[in-house]
Amino acid sequence: MTKPNLYAALLGWKTDENNFMEDHQVVYVVAENEEQAREQAKEKWESVEDPHVDGLQKLNSIDWYKINLEKIENQGDNIKVNPGYFK
Repeated sequence: MTKPNLYAALLGWKTDENNFMEDHQVVYVVAENEEQAREQAKEKWESVEDPHVDGLQKLNSIDWYKINLEKIENQGDNIKVNPGYFK
């Protein structure tokens, strides 16, 4: 098994088929690779149809602090993007 990494993903969603406008959300996921991170990120925005990933960045450090991931017991806090926001 590959070591998991923290990724920041910029999700996009076309608000209207006949419009160039998009809505965007940033989500964070823990994944072993970029492909897995993209799929997990899209699953977090379940209130819209067919979200896509506009950008993805693996995060190893922030402001001179190294990021270390530690697995914890499931706390039931799998956060989704603004549930119900687009209903």
